[in-house]
Amino acid sequence: MSGAKPAFKDISQSLLPSPLLKSQPWPTPGLCDFEPDQYPTVIKEIIDDFVESLDYCPEDSEPITDTNATYQAVRAEFLTRYDNGNEWFDSIYKTAAAMAELSYPGLAPELRHEIARFTCFMLHVDDLKAEHFPALPGFQQGLLDKDSNSKGILLQSFREHLNGLYRFWDTIPANAIVLSALECINGRLLEQNPAIHDMKLSEAAQSWPYFLRNKTGCSAAYAFMVFPKCLNMDLSIYMSVVEDMVVVTNLANDVLSFHKEYVGGETDSYIFLRARVTGRSLPDTLRDTVKDTLAAHARVTKVLQSTDAAIPWKHYVNGYLAFHFSLQRYRLSELGY
Repeated sequence: MSGAKPAFKDISQSLLPSPLLKSQPWPTPGLCDFEPDQYPTVIKEIIDDFVESLDYCPEDSEPITDTNATYQAVRAEFLTRYDNGNEWFDSIYKTAAAMAELSYPGLAPELRHEIARFTCFMLHVDDLKAEHFPALPGFQQGLLDKDSNSKGILLQSFREHLNGLYRFWDTIPANAIVLSALECINGRLLEQNPAIHDMKLSEAAQSWPYFLRNKTGCSAAYAFMVFPKCLNMDLSIYMSVVEDMVVVTNLANDVLSFHKEYVGGETDSYIFLRARVTGRSLPDTLRDTVKDTLAAHARVTKVLQSTDAAIPWKHYVNGYLAFHFSLQRYRLSELGY
Protein backbone atom coordinates (compact mmCIF):
# COMPACT_ATOMS: atom_id res chain seq x y z
CA MET A 1 0.00 0.00 0.00
CA SER A 2 1.35 3.39 -0.89
CA GLY A 3 2.15 5.59 2.09
CA ALA A 4 1.51 4.86 5.76
CA LYS A 5 -1.46 2.79 6.77
CA PRO A 6 -4.34 4.70 8.36
CA ALA A 7 -4.24 4.71 12.15
CA PHE A 8 -7.07 2.28 12.77
CA LYS A 9 -8.38 2.15 16.28
CA ASP A 10 -8.17 -1.00 18.41
CA ILE A 11 -11.62 -2.58 18.42
CA SER A 12 -10.61 -6.09 19.49
CA GLN A 13 -12.34 -5.81 22.86
CA SER A 14 -15.37 -3.80 21.75
CA LEU A 15 -16.70 -5.70 18.73
CA LEU A 16 -18.11 -9.18 19.05
CA PRO A 17 -19.94 -11.05 16.30
CA SER A 18 -23.67 -11.04 16.72
CA PRO A 19 -25.66 -14.28 16.80
CA LEU A 20 -27.92 -14.96 13.85
CA LEU A 21 -30.63 -12.36 13.78
CA LYS A 22 -33.03 -14.55 11.86
CA SER A 23 -33.37 -18.20 11.03
CA GLN A 24 -32.16 -19.24 7.58
CA PRO A 25 -33.20 -22.25 5.50
CA TRP A 26 -29.54 -22.66 4.50
CA PRO A 27 -27.53 -23.72 7.58
CA THR A 28 -24.75 -21.43 8.72
CA PRO A 29 -21.35 -23.07 8.10
CA GLY A 30 -19.40 -22.54 11.25
CA LEU A 31 -20.12 -19.21 12.84
CA CYS A 32 -18.12 -20.83 15.64
CA ASP A 33 -15.13 -20.87 13.25
CA PHE A 34 -14.39 -17.40 14.64
CA GLU A 35 -13.70 -17.23 18.35
CA PRO A 36 -15.56 -14.14 19.62
CA ASP A 37 -12.43 -12.55 21.05
CA GLN A 38 -10.45 -13.28 17.89
CA TYR A 39 -12.93 -12.24 15.22
CA PRO A 40 -12.11 -8.51 15.02
CA THR A 41 -8.37 -9.17 14.84
CA VAL A 42 -8.63 -11.96 12.27
CA ILE A 43 -11.05 -10.19 9.93
CA LYS A 44 -9.10 -6.94 10.13
CA GLU A 45 -5.82 -8.68 9.34
CA ILE A 46 -7.38 -10.33 6.30
CA ILE A 47 -8.81 -7.04 5.01
CA ASP A 48 -5.59 -5.11 5.72
CA ASP A 49 -3.51 -7.65 3.79
CA PHE A 50 -6.07 -7.69 0.98
CA VAL A 51 -6.14 -3.94 0.33
CA GLU A 52 -2.38 -3.62 0.81
CA SER A 53 -1.84 -6.28 -1.87
CA LEU A 54 -4.01 -4.18 -4.19
CA ASP A 55 -1.95 -1.02 -3.46
CA TYR A 56 -4.99 0.74 -2.10
CA CYS A 57 -4.48 4.48 -1.61
CA PRO A 58 -7.36 5.89 0.48
CA GLU A 59 -6.02 9.41 0.11
CA ASP A 60 -6.74 9.22 -3.63
CA SER A 61 -10.52 8.95 -3.14
CA GLU A 62 -12.53 11.55 -1.25
CA PRO A 63 -15.89 10.48 0.27
CA ILE A 64 -19.05 11.72 -1.42
CA THR A 65 -20.70 14.72 0.29
CA ASP A 66 -24.16 16.25 -0.02
CA THR A 67 -22.73 18.92 -2.33
CA ASN A 68 -21.52 16.39 -4.91
CA ALA A 69 -23.09 17.19 -8.28
CA THR A 70 -23.73 13.56 -9.27
CA TYR A 71 -25.43 12.83 -5.95
CA GLN A 72 -27.58 15.94 -6.28
CA ALA A 73 -28.58 15.02 -9.85
CA VAL A 74 -29.68 11.45 -9.10
CA ARG A 75 -31.42 12.57 -5.93
CA ALA A 76 -33.34 15.27 -7.80
CA GLU A 77 -34.49 12.77 -10.43
CA PHE A 78 -35.30 9.73 -8.33
CA LEU A 79 -36.68 11.34 -5.17
CA THR A 80 -39.32 13.36 -6.98
CA ARG A 81 -40.06 11.19 -10.02
CA TYR A 82 -39.95 7.63 -8.66
CA ASP A 83 -39.71 7.62 -4.86
CA ASN A 84 -42.54 9.99 -3.87
CA GLY A 85 -40.27 12.19 -1.77
CA ASN A 86 -39.42 9.32 0.60
CA GLU A 87 -36.10 10.18 2.30
CA TRP A 88 -35.51 6.48 3.04
CA PHE A 89 -34.05 6.22 -0.44
CA ASP A 90 -31.29 8.73 0.24
CA SER A 91 -28.74 6.00 1.05
CA ILE A 92 -29.39 4.52 -2.41
CA TYR A 93 -28.60 7.85 -4.04
CA LYS A 94 -25.40 8.17 -2.01
CA THR A 95 -24.37 4.62 -2.92
CA ALA A 96 -25.03 5.20 -6.62
CA ALA A 97 -23.08 8.47 -6.65
CA ALA A 98 -20.17 6.94 -4.72
CA MET A 99 -19.86 4.05 -7.18
CA ALA A 100 -19.72 6.42 -10.14
CA GLU A 101 -17.55 9.13 -8.62
CA LEU A 102 -14.99 6.93 -6.87
CA SER A 103 -14.62 4.08 -9.37
CA TYR A 104 -14.55 6.21 -12.54
CA PRO A 105 -12.75 9.41 -11.51
CA GLY A 106 -11.23 9.99 -14.95
CA LEU A 107 -14.53 10.03 -16.83
CA ALA A 108 -16.50 13.15 -17.69
CA PRO A 109 -19.29 14.28 -15.31
CA GLU A 110 -21.97 13.30 -17.85
CA LEU A 111 -20.66 9.72 -17.92
CA ARG A 112 -20.41 9.50 -14.15
CA HIS A 113 -24.00 10.71 -13.95
CA GLU A 114 -25.17 7.94 -16.29
CA ILE A 115 -23.25 5.32 -14.29
CA ALA A 116 -24.86 6.64 -11.10
CA ARG A 117 -28.30 6.47 -12.71
CA PHE A 118 -27.64 2.88 -13.80
CA THR A 119 -26.61 1.96 -10.25
CA CYS A 120 -29.64 3.71 -8.79
CA PHE A 121 -32.01 1.74 -11.01
CA MET A 122 -30.24 -1.52 -10.13
CA LEU A 123 -30.26 -0.75 -6.40
CA HIS A 124 -34.00 -0.22 -6.49
CA VAL A 125 -34.34 -3.74 -7.89
CA ASP A 126 -31.79 -5.12 -5.42
CA ASP A 127 -32.93 -3.44 -2.22
CA LEU A 128 -36.69 -3.34 -2.76
CA LYS A 129 -37.15 -6.88 -4.09
CA ALA A 130 -39.56 -8.17 -6.67
CA GLU A 131 -42.76 -7.85 -4.64
CA HIS A 132 -42.50 -4.07 -4.98
CA PHE A 133 -42.34 -4.42 -8.77
CA PRO A 134 -44.94 -6.99 -9.93
CA ALA A 135 -44.00 -6.24 -13.55
CA LEU A 136 -40.34 -7.12 -12.95
CA PRO A 137 -40.54 -10.82 -13.97
CA GLY A 138 -41.81 -9.77 -17.40
CA PHE A 139 -39.35 -6.93 -17.88
CA GLN A 140 -37.03 -8.82 -20.25
CA GLN A 141 -39.89 -10.21 -22.31
CA GLY A 142 -41.28 -6.69 -22.62
CA LEU A 143 -38.02 -5.56 -24.20
CA LEU A 144 -38.53 -8.12 -26.97
CA ASP A 145 -42.22 -7.39 -27.50
CA LYS A 146 -42.58 -4.32 -29.74
CA ASP A 147 -46.19 -3.88 -28.61
CA SER A 148 -45.36 -4.00 -24.94
CA ASN A 149 -44.41 -1.20 -22.59
CA SER A 150 -42.94 -1.85 -19.15
CA LYS A 151 -45.55 -1.19 -16.49
CA GLY A 152 -44.64 1.46 -13.96
CA ILE A 153 -42.68 4.64 -14.48
CA LEU A 154 -39.51 3.32 -12.85
CA LEU A 155 -39.14 0.27 -15.10
CA GLN A 156 -40.14 2.26 -18.19
CA SER A 157 -37.49 4.85 -17.36
CA PHE A 158 -34.95 2.11 -16.76
CA ARG A 159 -35.75 0.69 -20.18
CA GLU A 160 -35.12 4.12 -21.74
CA HIS A 161 -31.91 4.48 -19.72
CA LEU A 162 -30.53 1.17 -21.01
CA ASN A 163 -31.26 2.25 -24.57
CA GLY A 164 -29.44 5.53 -23.95
CA LEU A 165 -26.22 3.80 -22.91
CA TYR A 166 -25.37 3.27 -26.57
CA ARG A 167 -24.60 6.98 -26.78
CA PHE A 168 -21.67 6.54 -24.43
CA TRP A 169 -20.37 3.02 -25.06
CA ASP A 170 -19.66 1.22 -28.33
CA THR A 171 -22.11 -1.45 -29.41
CA ILE A 172 -20.44 -4.55 -27.96
CA PRO A 173 -19.63 -3.00 -24.54
CA ALA A 174 -23.10 -1.41 -24.41
CA ASN A 175 -24.67 -4.76 -25.27
CA ALA A 176 -22.67 -6.34 -22.45
CA ILE A 177 -23.81 -3.68 -19.97
CA VAL A 178 -27.46 -4.15 -20.91
CA LEU A 179 -27.21 -7.95 -20.81
CA SER A 180 -25.50 -7.77 -17.42
CA ALA A 181 -28.37 -5.68 -16.06
CA LEU A 182 -30.98 -8.08 -17.44
CA GLU A 183 -29.07 -11.08 -16.10
CA CYS A 184 -28.84 -9.43 -12.70
CA ILE A 185 -32.60 -8.89 -12.60
CA ASN A 186 -33.17 -12.53 -13.52
CA GLY A 187 -30.60 -13.57 -10.92
CA ARG A 188 -32.45 -11.66 -8.25
CA LEU A 189 -35.71 -13.31 -9.26
CA LEU A 190 -33.95 -16.67 -9.11
CA GLU A 191 -32.48 -15.89 -5.70
CA GLN A 192 -35.87 -14.89 -4.33
CA ASN A 193 -37.65 -17.96 -5.70
CA PRO A 194 -38.76 -19.95 -2.65
CA ALA A 195 -37.96 -23.31 -4.28
CA ILE A 196 -34.41 -22.16 -5.03
CA HIS A 197 -33.89 -20.46 -1.69
CA ASP A 198 -34.99 -23.57 0.20
CA MET A 199 -33.28 -26.18 -1.97
CA LYS A 200 -30.86 -28.63 -0.45
CA LEU A 201 -27.24 -28.15 -1.45
CA SER A 202 -24.87 -31.03 -2.06
CA GLU A 203 -21.12 -30.81 -1.58
CA ALA A 204 -20.96 -31.75 -5.26
CA ALA A 205 -22.60 -28.41 -6.16
CA GLN A 206 -19.23 -26.68 -6.20
CA SER A 207 -20.12 -24.27 -8.99
CA TRP A 208 -23.40 -23.06 -7.46
CA PRO A 209 -22.08 -20.30 -5.14
CA TYR A 210 -20.23 -18.44 -7.89
CA PHE A 211 -22.94 -19.12 -10.46
CA LEU A 212 -25.50 -17.40 -8.23
CA ARG A 213 -23.08 -14.69 -7.22
CA ASN A 214 -22.20 -13.84 -10.81
CA LYS A 215 -25.83 -13.81 -11.91
CA THR A 216 -26.77 -11.31 -9.19
CA GLY A 217 -23.75 -9.00 -9.22
CA CYS A 218 -24.08 -6.95 -12.43
CA SER A 219 -20.27 -6.89 -12.38
CA ALA A 220 -19.80 -7.25 -16.13
CA ALA A 221 -21.61 -3.95 -16.58
CA TYR A 222 -19.18 -2.14 -14.30
CA ALA A 223 -16.17 -3.79 -15.95
CA PHE A 224 -17.21 -2.65 -19.42
CA MET A 225 -18.07 0.81 -18.12
CA VAL A 226 -14.36 1.39 -17.48
CA PHE A 227 -13.88 1.88 -21.23
CA PRO A 228 -16.47 4.25 -22.80
CA LYS A 229 -16.40 5.51 -26.37
CA CYS A 230 -14.51 8.66 -25.48
CA LEU A 231 -11.40 6.65 -24.54
CA ASN A 232 -11.17 5.16 -28.04
CA MET A 233 -10.08 1.87 -26.49
CA ASP A 234 -9.88 -1.02 -28.91
CA LEU A 235 -11.68 -4.10 -27.62
CA SER A 236 -8.62 -6.24 -28.24
CA ILE A 237 -6.69 -4.37 -25.53
CA TYR A 238 -8.82 -5.57 -22.63
CA MET A 239 -11.26 -8.21 -23.88
CA SER A 240 -9.03 -11.19 -23.04
CA VAL A 241 -9.13 -10.28 -19.33
CA VAL A 242 -12.58 -8.75 -19.02
CA GLU A 243 -13.84 -11.88 -17.26
CA ASP A 244 -11.08 -11.48 -14.67
CA MET A 245 -12.19 -7.86 -14.26
CA VAL A 246 -15.62 -9.28 -13.48
CA VAL A 247 -14.11 -11.72 -10.96
CA VAL A 248 -12.30 -8.88 -9.18
CA THR A 249 -15.49 -6.82 -9.07
CA ASN A 250 -17.53 -9.72 -7.70
CA LEU A 251 -15.09 -11.06 -5.15
CA ALA A 252 -13.69 -7.79 -3.84
CA ASN A 253 -17.25 -6.92 -2.95
CA ASP A 254 -17.66 -10.27 -1.21
CA VAL A 255 -14.50 -9.76 0.84
CA LEU A 256 -15.46 -6.24 1.89
CA SER A 257 -19.11 -7.20 2.49
CA PHE A 258 -18.25 -10.17 4.69
CA HIS A 259 -18.21 -8.23 7.97
CA LYS A 260 -21.69 -6.75 7.53
CA GLU A 261 -23.02 -10.15 6.49
CA TYR A 262 -21.39 -11.96 9.40
CA VAL A 263 -22.51 -9.61 12.16
CA GLY A 264 -25.92 -9.18 10.52
CA GLY A 265 -26.64 -12.90 10.17
CA GLU A 266 -26.80 -12.83 6.36
CA THR A 267 -25.87 -16.42 5.59
CA ASP A 268 -27.04 -16.82 2.01
CA SER A 269 -24.19 -14.87 0.41
CA TYR A 270 -21.27 -16.15 -1.65
CA ILE A 271 -18.68 -16.81 1.06
CA PHE A 272 -21.17 -18.60 3.31
CA LEU A 273 -22.42 -20.76 0.44
CA ARG A 274 -18.88 -21.48 -0.72
CA ALA A 275 -17.92 -22.54 2.80
CA ARG A 276 -20.89 -24.86 2.93
CA VAL A 277 -20.31 -26.70 -0.34
CA THR A 278 -16.51 -26.93 0.13
CA GLY A 279 -16.64 -27.90 3.80
CA ARG A 280 -14.02 -25.28 4.67
CA SER A 281 -14.20 -22.88 7.61
CA LEU A 282 -15.38 -19.31 7.18
CA PRO A 283 -11.90 -17.82 7.85
CA ASP A 284 -10.31 -20.19 5.31
CA THR A 285 -13.07 -19.51 2.77
CA LEU A 286 -12.59 -15.78 3.19
CA ARG A 287 -8.84 -16.22 2.66
CA ASP A 288 -9.51 -18.40 -0.39
CA THR A 289 -11.72 -15.66 -1.81
CA VAL A 290 -8.98 -13.08 -1.21
CA LYS A 291 -6.49 -15.34 -2.99
CA ASP A 292 -8.80 -15.76 -5.99
CA THR A 293 -9.37 -12.00 -6.19
CA LEU A 294 -5.68 -11.15 -6.06
CA ALA A 295 -4.86 -13.75 -8.70
CA ALA A 296 -7.48 -12.33 -11.08
CA HIS A 297 -6.27 -8.79 -10.38
CA ALA A 298 -2.68 -9.78 -11.15
CA ARG A 299 -3.73 -11.32 -14.47
CA VAL A 300 -5.61 -8.20 -15.54
CA THR A 301 -2.80 -5.91 -14.46
CA LYS A 302 -0.21 -7.95 -16.35
CA VAL A 303 -2.18 -7.89 -19.60
CA LEU A 304 -3.07 -4.19 -19.39
CA GLN A 305 0.35 -2.93 -18.34
CA SER A 306 1.96 -0.63 -20.90
CA THR A 307 -1.42 -0.03 -22.57
CA ASP A 308 -3.82 2.90 -22.41
CA ALA A 309 -6.13 0.72 -20.31
CA ALA A 310 -3.72 0.46 -17.38
CA ILE A 311 -4.59 3.79 -15.72
CA PRO A 312 -8.41 3.46 -16.00
CA TRP A 313 -8.09 -0.05 -14.54
CA LYS A 314 -5.94 1.18 -11.64
CA HIS A 315 -8.36 4.03 -10.94
CA TYR A 316 -11.30 1.63 -11.05
CA VAL A 317 -9.84 -0.80 -8.54
CA ASN A 318 -8.71 1.89 -6.10
CA GLY A 319 -12.02 3.72 -6.31
CA TYR A 320 -14.02 0.51 -5.99
CA LEU A 321 -12.22 -0.28 -2.73
CA ALA A 322 -12.79 3.29 -1.52
CA PHE A 323 -16.46 2.92 -2.40
CA HIS A 324 -16.79 0.15 0.19
CA PHE A 325 -14.82 1.95 2.90
CA SER A 326 -16.74 5.21 2.43
CA LEU A 327 -20.27 3.85 2.90
CA GLN A 328 -22.05 2.95 6.13
CA ARG A 329 -23.75 0.20 4.12
CA TYR A 330 -20.69 -2.05 4.63
CA ARG A 331 -20.16 -1.28 8.35
CA LEU A 332 -16.38 -1.29 7.98
CA SER A 333 -16.07 1.62 10.40
CA GLU A 334 -16.89 -0.94 13.10
CA LEU A 335 -13.52 -2.51 12.34
CA GLY A 336 -11.72 0.79 12.71
CA TYR A 337 -11.63 1.92 9.09
